[in-house]
Amino acid sequence: MQSAEWGDKVLLKEIIDSVGGMIINGEYNSEFKINKIKIDSRKIKNGDLFIAIKGKFKDGHNYINEAIEKGAAVVIVEEDISFVNTITIKVNDTKKALLALATLIRNKNINIPLIAITGSVGKTTTKELMYEILSSSYNVLKNEGNLNNHLGLPMTLLGYNNEDVIITEIGMNHTGEVNNLSNCCKPDISIITNIGSSHIGNLGSKKNILKAKLEIIEGMNEGVLILNGDDRLLKKINYINTNHIDVLKIGTKGELDFKAYNIKTYFDKTKFEIDYAGNKYEFMFNIGGKHLLNNVLIAIYIGLLFDIDIQKIKEVVNNFKPVKSRMNIILKNNNLIIDDCYNSSYESLKGVLKQIQLNKKHKILIIGDILELGKFSKKIHKKIGKILKRIKDKEVYLIGDNISCIKSKKYNHFNNVDDFIKYSENIKFENSLILLKASRSIGLDKVKEHLLNNVFNNVDF
Repeated sequence: MQSAEWGDKVLLKEIIDSVGGMIINGEYNSEFKINKIKIDSRKIKNGDLFIAIKGKFKDGHNYINEAIEKGAAVVIVEEDISFVNTITIKVNDTKKALLALATLIRNKNINIPLIAITGSVGKTTTKELMYEILSSSYNVLKNEGNLNNHLGLPMTLLGYNNEDVIITEIGMNHTGEVNNLSNCCKPDISIITNIGSSHIGNLGSKKNILKAKLEIIEGMNEGVLILNGDDRLLKKINYINTNHIDVLKIGTKGELDFKAYNIKTYFDKTKFEIDYAGNKYEFMFNIGGKHLLNNVLIAIYIGLLFDIDIQKIKEVVNNFKPVKSRMNIILKNNNLIIDDCYNSSYESLKGVLKQIQLNKKHKILIIGDILELGKFSKKIHKKIGKILKRIKDKEVYLIGDNISCIKSKKYNHFNNVDDFIKYSENIKFENSLILLKASRSIGLDKVKEHLLNNVFNNVDF
């Protein structure tokens, strides 16, 4: 994760006031300043502040001694611990303290435009393409990878170092999470890519997912809310109950503020046109399938909003490469592998399955469970089964408990990836299109590594 690296150091008094903590050890004067804020003890340097975060697998309190040995001048804890010659601040919750410190830094740099992106799918692709476009003219800070939660977003803000623009994703599993992160980062531009079925098991309905995603405006005093105008639920939103937030819709159908037309989708690319300033411009995006087009349009619109030359935007879009394990196409031994095993949802899997029908190769479909669907799991997985029936010339390999509800004598089912890997010796991988897609924790990346390193020999990707 990134660490704090501001133009000016921050007074410890400001930090104590922000986190609402108590000094339980050590003394300081009103001019005492800290260098950087970190949650990884291995990265501590002299003058840094270390926050002991209790995580799912590790407790930062167990690494305080290491942080001090490396030079931590201040530690923030939530347990009754004190250390000789080290200023120790006790708070009720170190995760909330981290959020409070990120809010402090954002407030100090409130004039820096911040773009926040949420949605069921497409957040990372939108962010990465937008980052590439804006970086052609500006110095841009973004959250790395998918660090978009209650830890990742604050650490991104704490990493601010005089950039011109900040882009961050906002992820969520439950109601209230987007609200907290929006109030922390205070977006100037908020984006909702779509409302899908991801986390519907936690939230109960798509309408509840919509409400949770709309929490992104809670931290906005003014600005723009950009919506996917093709989304069934988002396209119904015509205004927000405040005069200071404008609503814009971007998509391909109906009356929209920004629109693509003459859309041609191919297996490995999408071509489309837009109208801008009275002229027509043709774009090519090197990922196939219409399901990602709205994300591309949003990124293009943001570039235009920041006065980037449209020809420069075209060049970035035309040369954009997919994020690792998200629609990556790997060619090996006359086989075409679609590596989309980073995560899965009904909407994204449906889009990929439609896309691969455009390719004439024999298809080997390795598909795992979509998780966090709760009581809707069986219904959604069965819908996937209906889509699979439409695909010709295929072999289907299903991995996981939930997806076992798709019944067919022609399909092979496996409890886990290890069982599939053992069986894969029986599969003839020749001149085929091979799809790898499942929720992250199913572990299809292990299958990918096995195929590339053992079945197809070593390959760089």
